Parts: sequence; structure tokens; C-alpha cells
Amino acid sequence: MNSKGWKLTDPWAYRYLEKCEELGTQNIHVHKGPTIWPLNRDAFDVADVDEAASAFPHLNFIVEHCGLPRVEDFCWIATQEPNVYGGLAVVMPFIHSRPRYFAEVLANLLWWVGEDKLLFASDYAIWHPRWLVEKFMAFDFPEDIKEEFGFELTLAVKKKILGENAARLYGIDIEAQKAKLARDGLGAPGTGR
Repeated sequence: MNSKGWKLTDPWAYRYLEKCEELGTQNIHVHKGPTIWPLNRDAFDVADVDEAASAFPHLNFIVEHCGLPRVEDFCWIATQEPNVYGGLAVVMPFIHSRPRYFAEVLANLLWWVGEDKLLFASDYAIWHPRWLVEKFMAFDFPEDIKEEFGFELTLAVKKKILGENAARLYGIDIEAQKAKLARDGLGAPGTGR
């Protein structure tokens, strides 16, 4: 294999980001998560996000997987850089396999990064996202996490994470889209659409 990974600070990456600015492409999704073979561990390190976010303040960097297992590094960067957001793919499935770990990671993300900078993601090519949405809607923080972090996982916060934040970043009018769907003839009354 020719590549063992890349960094946002690579010269070709800067050319790409400059072209995105020139074309008006504002949202840049960056894969920064668990290492997969044959990539080196540092291939998904989040340190390069900090420099790129500073160099390109008019671009939004949505860091997929929130840098897991480097979530603490991601939090420090996203707290400092107003144009860095967290994509919750890889984080979300822990809601099933390790709900306590999911609660700890999400609570830290909410405390450090904030509810307005987290976007639902599901790795949908691996599995259908419905079960994640249903589990997330039913999920609540354990009492000790609520007490430690001083907040609750409200419906308003869940709505932001599940779609409102992404809609804001991409300029999507949710109410207009709901009205459009209501007129498309595909939704039956009472289906929740």
C-alpha cells in the first residue's frame, strides 16, 4: 500500500482546502477515528485539525468519530476553534454495546464542545441508523453523570444533535422540508413524518 495516512497540514490538503474556499464549499468532513489496518496509529491523530481550522477560519471542520480514541485531544481543539464540530459516528454505537462509556464520552463532548457543535452520524454504510436514533431518543444519562456535569440530555439537545445542527451548517430549512414531505404523497397520516 502506498499510503499510511494523511494530515490536513499536508501541502496537497492545503491546496484542496484552498479550492474548497474558492468554490464556496464550507463544510469539510474529516475522518479522524479508530485506526484500521494498514494505517499507522497517528494517521487519525487530530492535532492537524487545530492548525487547519486556524488557517481556514471560513471553513467548518466536522471531525468524524470525534477523534476516538483521542476524544480528549479533540475536545481541547474543538473548544478553542469555533469552526470545529464533532461527527458522532463510532461514538453512537457504544450506546448499545457500552452504554456507560457512551454516556461518559457524550457528556464530555457536551461539556467541552457544546450541544450546538455535535452532529449525529451512524456509519450507515455498515448498518441502518434507525436503531441508533431509537436508542438515542430513549437514552438518558445516569444520575451520577448528570450530577457531575451539571446538565441533562433533554429533547432539545437530542433534536440539535439528530439534525438541527447539521441543518444549520448546510442551510436546510427544516420546516420547509417537512412541508414538502407532507405534500409528496408518500407519507400516510399518523406516520410521524
